[in-house]
Amino acid sequence: MVILSIGLIVFFAYFFRTLFERTGIPDVLMLLVAGIIVGPVLGMTSPADFGKVGQVLSTMALIVILLESGTDLDLQALRGALRPTLTLTLLSFGATGLVVGYVGWALLGLSPLPATMLGVICGCTAASVVIPLVQMLDMGDKARTVLILEAAIGDALSIVGILALVEFATSGDISPGRVAGATVASMLMATVIGVIGGLGWLLVLKLVRRLTSSMFATVAYCFVIYGVAEQLGFSGALAALTFGLALTNHRAFGLDRLAHVREVGKLKAAEFSFFAEIVFVLKTFFFVYLGISMQFTAPRMVWLAVLMVVTVCLARHLVVMLAMDRDISRRDAAVSAIMMPKGLVSAVLATIPLQQGVAGGEIIRDATYMIVLVSIVLTSVLLPLCDRPPLAYFYRRAMARFASDGAGKPGSGDS
Repeated sequence: MVILSIGLIVFFAYFFRTLFERTGIPDVLMLLVAGIIVGPVLGMTSPADFGKVGQVLSTMALIVILLESGTDLDLQALRGALRPTLTLTLLSFGATGLVVGYVGWALLGLSPLPATMLGVICGCTAASVVIPLVQMLDMGDKARTVLILEAAIGDALSIVGILALVEFATSGDISPGRVAGATVASMLMATVIGVIGGLGWLLVLKLVRRLTSSMFATVAYCFVIYGVAEQLGFSGALAALTFGLALTNHRAFGLDRLAHVREVGKLKAAEFSFFAEIVFVLKTFFFVYLGISMQFTAPRMVWLAVLMVVTVCLARHLVVMLAMDRDISRRDAAVSAIMMPKGLVSAVLATIPLQQGVAGGEIIRDATYMIVLVSIVLTSVLLPLCDRPPLAYFYRRAMARFASDGAGKPGSGDS
């Protein structure tokens, strides 16, 4: 029954993608709903049926999505997007953490430390949701780059933050300076690992292609880069993203100008198509598995999750108005304000407090799962509506400080 369900869902995924292209209803929402139907609703399958394979394949989906998005980034656009990225990431992370943490303390009955953990876990946006959506939407390069980088950097902030808070909960010792240093080191060293790994891979790519059936080699090497970064305590997500960035921006890094260097390999069109197919299959599995993993044991948790997500969404609108450059279009600003879903990283981090015996760990896990679901649903509902009355009229007025729609496309958003 499990295999039959997976086969049918993959076939339906093609239909969902076509429906997204024609109607604007995100396929991730329909995949998530499909998972909820075959899992919690009908009981045809459960996370236990997949064992550890479920989490492994979910992580693989995240890595390949980051790899593909990295290859789509332009270093010039990246430089122009760095300041708004850092501003948006920090303000959005802080606002989300405060909102979710306060509701966790005031209405869920968590003590201050577990409530803070809940806020940190939900502070990041989901790369596995954001990246597929922004790549299928008609956005300027600058806004798209900002949202992709925000997702990768936010993951690192959540991971380092929750590990530090759990350490404090179990040992009572935490140093703010050490946490800040670990966060910066995690992001910088992950970037170095990704860039060096990508440039080094290009030097041996022609030799690798002589091997039989070597199409998957680049993806496999990205898994290695991610794993090395994680084992060293750095951000594997950022390493995978910058690995992809290096593969298509090697000239900007000066690799072609180095003396005595062998001919640099380049990714072929067939490899980009291969990446896209892998992303499609793994993305399909991830969102269905996420739906299967949903738990609906406490109706009150659903309403509290709705309250938190709606409040976070409103706060993010204010953050976008403060953080984003004025030269992006009003529609890009609206999409940026809506793009606040939670996903794989938050769901995985939510299990750590419970595993470490933190008081309220079960509440943290259940609340996070529900926030993940509600945030994806709200994002998926608002995205197609932002181009239609009356929401389109609201965003034209609310985002009036940004450039008129269509300015700067298909470039970086410059007016």
